[in-house]
Amino acid sequence: MSRMMKLAALTCGCLVAGMAAASATTLRFSDYGPNRGARAEALQWYADQIKERSAGDLEIQFFWGGSLLGGKATLKGVGDGVADLGTVIGFFTPREMRAYNIGDLPVNNSDIWVGLRSMYALSTENETMKQEFAKANVRYLTNYSTGPIQLICNEEITSLDQLKDAKVRASGPYGDTLRSLGVDVVGMSQADVYQALDSGLIDCNQNYYYSMLAYKQYEVAQHVLELNWGQNMSFGVAINDRTYASLSDKQRQVLDEVSSDFEDYLAQKMIETDTTAKSRMVDGIDGKKITVTTLSPADEKTLIEASATAIDAWVSAAKEEGVDSEALLSDYRELIGKYAKEQKDSGYPWTR
Repeated sequence: MSRMMKLAALTCGCLVAGMAAASATTLRFSDYGPNRGARAEALQWYADQIKERSAGDLEIQFFWGGSLLGGKATLKGVGDGVADLGTVIGFFTPREMRAYNIGDLPVNNSDIWVGLRSMYALSTENETMKQEFAKANVRYLTNYSTGPIQLICNEEITSLDQLKDAKVRASGPYGDTLRSLGVDVVGMSQADVYQALDSGLIDCNQNYYYSMLAYKQYEVAQHVLELNWGQNMSFGVAINDRTYASLSDKQRQVLDEVSSDFEDYLAQKMIETDTTAKSRMVDGIDGKKITVTTLSPADEKTLIEASATAIDAWVSAAKEEGVDSEALLSDYRELIGKYAKEQKDSGYPWTR
């Protein structure tokens, strides 16, 4: 081949490569949180997998820390196309996401993988859920979870009876349930909890092991009452419906597959992170150790029974807004049972 022919071939190859690169679709992802922690690491895996499986044809560009849309504005912003996709939180939009708020109910569901798989199946298969997202001009992609709820306290508490009249920072249906058990529920942000526990303004805080570690709450409160009580899961990723429709069949296939696989990946990382955080605080950090007390079977039963009031309140409120909430709750509980059995029979996907 002559020098000119080689140069022409090289130029042609570069042009083709350039055209391929130029044709890649980049999706703008808005997230309210910082680019750190288990969830952010899992989202980076999500983006990497999408790029890899699409052979570079589909990419994610993150806007962290609410730099594109704040947490409360994300649902509307994604629906309006300000961002292509983003993290939506049902608590911020209780009327628009009344059905999706089922994920924050204190149902008997504390296994992270079971919870994530159940919410994913409910949101992708149940017509009520799909229609709710469609009404907001978005399409559900995947889910997050906070993991099971615990209490960290500045004095040892070993039973629900001891919580009566205690000042506990709590929120949502979990706070409502604790209030029904005689707890003095206080509202405040996690950022203010450290000082409140240290000063005695509150006795306990509703939290999760990895978050207790991140906020260093073990420094001022050394006792955990392990509730392993439900999860907050009205918390996931949605994409603008027009953006989704504009993708090629292959791009949509990749996005859907990675969104499903994300649940297993996130569950594994969160379980590992929670286990490590608990172990570190029990072993001690800079001389500060926590003790962990588990609920008695009788108290576990009492807590689940008390949770029914908050669940019933959601059912009634959702029904008044036209949601077939009883059927939705039944489907959700059926899915929880299905995935709990799968986990019991076969273990987690990453251990099979």
